[in-house]
Amino acid sequence: MKIAHYDQIITPEVGEPAAGYGVNDVTVRIHDDLKLSILLLDDGEARGAVLGYDLLGLDEPFVRKIRKDVAAQLGCPEANVILSCTHTHSGPHTRSLKRRQANLDYIEKLYGWTAEGVERAQKNWKETDLYFYSCKCGQNYNRRYVDGSNHCKFLPHYRSLEPLGTEFVDQELGMLIFTPLNSGHPLGVLLNFAAHPLASHSPGLGAHQISADYPGEVRKIMEDNSCWCVFVDGAAGDQFPKDSECGWESVHKCASGIAVEAIRGICDACRNKDLYRIENPKIHASIEKVTVKLRRDQQEKRQEMPVYAGKRETEAEIQLLAFNDAVCLVGVPGEMLAEIGQEIKWHSPYRRTFILYNSTAYLSYLPHANAYVAGGYEVAVNSAFIQPFESLKLVNCAVEGMRKLHGPMPEEQES
Repeated sequence: MKIAHYDQIITPEVGEPAAGYGVNDVTVRIHDDLKLSILLLDDGEARGAVLGYDLLGLDEPFVRKIRKDVAAQLGCPEANVILSCTHTHSGPHTRSLKRRQANLDYIEKLYGWTAEGVERAQKNWKETDLYFYSCKCGQNYNRRYVDGSNHCKFLPHYRSLEPLGTEFVDQELGMLIFTPLNSGHPLGVLLNFAAHPLASHSPGLGAHQISADYPGEVRKIMEDNSCWCVFVDGAAGDQFPKDSECGWESVHKCASGIAVEAIRGICDACRNKDLYRIENPKIHASIEKVTVKLRRDQQEKRQEMPVYAGKRETEAEIQLLAFNDAVCLVGVPGEMLAEIGQEIKWHSPYRRTFILYNSTAYLSYLPHANAYVAGGYEVAVNSAFIQPFESLKLVNCAVEGMRKLHGPMPEEQES
């Protein structure tokens, strides 16, 4: 497989309001640049792309335009171009909520930067071998504490309760590893891990600096010690980095833990080709659609959300990008909770399945039904747009889409 990689800087100007917390948080300096990590793919028959944005999220119309434009640049179907946002809270407003609309001037620049980055990446095609890998990485925790009566407390608001938090944690660190042909040395890696990029967002100055947070630091450590890195967040709706909201030392600590496990994984994969090398990798892709119901108690609040204003339901997309029967990337339309992401992984016919956060739209939080019973931040009226049980539709849509894309499993064949 031929691949090409390029990091395009997408840093806004200082003074841009910071997305993710209060509407009056205004940036005062650049701590580190925001980037669009571009990974282009060519299997000899089809091309594709994975685009990782250091942004909080992107509204559905923005996603669709980017997909369409990049597909035209590459000469491939739109389904072959998959996006993901790291969900940094230290960047510009790029999705619309009642409190703050997306910055359309910045979005126009983003379209230009994306086209420029893809053009530059295409000057760097290289023939590679493709490996996959998966391991556990203990750098995250579930930020929901649910007591014995099934009442939830949001741990970032009750820090003293963090040691009691025992809800589900997705600690999978997923990898796609690219090496020069017949070489055991990495050229680049795509990393997938589930945690909100909120290590740096400490009270005071930490909340007012432009930063990619720990994903940017992961990329830097990997590039300094091993190879270039594309980072895509997983189903991180209720997943936080350890020592969250504590500043730059926390950023480095979290990123270092992830990078060490990634380098260990690269060593293991490249030394065990029979297990982890994908022979003659081919791109398989699709965009699956499902109608989901929106909350009635959100009707008035959605009037200032152009994509969903006045609607009682919307068509959501699940995007699939797979490599043979080995790995499938699953793009989801918002902030999927880890439990829902794990359901998709459990029912996948692929060896490994990696969830891509904030990929096809920004439908806010995508919780499991019982979260609405327990309460908590993720299901508050200002948070979850969708009704209970609608995330189950997303799971079924993803699983059925993967079954079609993958083909029958051996156990499904008629005797």
